[in-house]
Amino acid sequence: MGNRKFLPIFAVNRQNLLEKLHKLEGNFGVLGTIIESDKFLNSLRQAKKPYFIDSGVFDSRKNVWYQKTISVFKNGRWIRKTDLADSQEIRAWIVAFLDRCEKFNPDYVFAPDIIGEPLLSLYLARLTFKEYCNKQYSYQLIGVVQAGYPLYNWPSIDIPQADALPPYFNTAKSFLSSLMSEYRNIGYKYIALGGLLKVDSAMPMGLKFGLSNQDFDHLLSWSRPDFVLGGLALSRLDILKKHGVWADSSNWLWWDERYDFGRFGHRNALQEVLA
Repeated sequence: MGNRKFLPIFAVNRQNLLEKLHKLEGNFGVLGTIIESDKFLNSLRQAKKPYFIDSGVFDSRKNVWYQKTISVFKNGRWIRKTDLADSQEIRAWIVAFLDRCEKFNPDYVFAPDIIGEPLLSLYLARLTFKEYCNKQYSYQLIGVVQAGYPLYNWPSIDIPQADALPPYFNTAKSFLSSLMSEYRNIGYKYIALGGLLKVDSAMPMGLKFGLSNQDFDHLLSWSRPDFVLGGLALSRLDILKKHGVWADSSNWLWWDERYDFGRFGHRNALQEVLA
């Protein structure tokens, strides 16, 4: 990853999709989530391509590992509320995650993060890197910066407020610049930008990249990440190649004449990505 040359990564969760990728000629990587079966994760290793594993963050909402339910006495009665799990529980989950990844001999593993929570993701990244350093793992760990939430939700306030963040955090860019520096200070050699997908029911996968090509180009110009989660698209190829950034996609399945003959009936979109 250090040579800054673009590499497309295809997220795969079924054997028939992996077999479809076997027909491609060129360099690309494969990405699987740790929630998949041992057999499937081993088959991804056998593809003999750069191999990535992540924690399957989009699948974790049904069983949110970083939270716990507690009872508190409030206004004269007991109520149940959701709170962040204690650090011992989180560390135990992280160690189990890192150890399970090691079983499948990946090249890279994305540190666990929380969608829409840049500061909590930083906290997890710190815990994960510490546990990663406690053992001899064969893979490289990638820190995931939750960039989408501040980029899409940063308030536009012309007059400083008493409870506002310090002045040097007056833009999403200044906040993210400092946040990425913290990941570097922790020790991460590789950094990915995450959280850039938005919910969109009109899209095949229910998610849509939230930045225009112009804004995406600008983001990569100043942030200089190694990887963009969910960033791979035919319309963004030139930008990704320009900046030498690696990016993945789960939407690649839909680059097919069966779903959109007008766009893909007379082209091999997957092979175009590798040209």
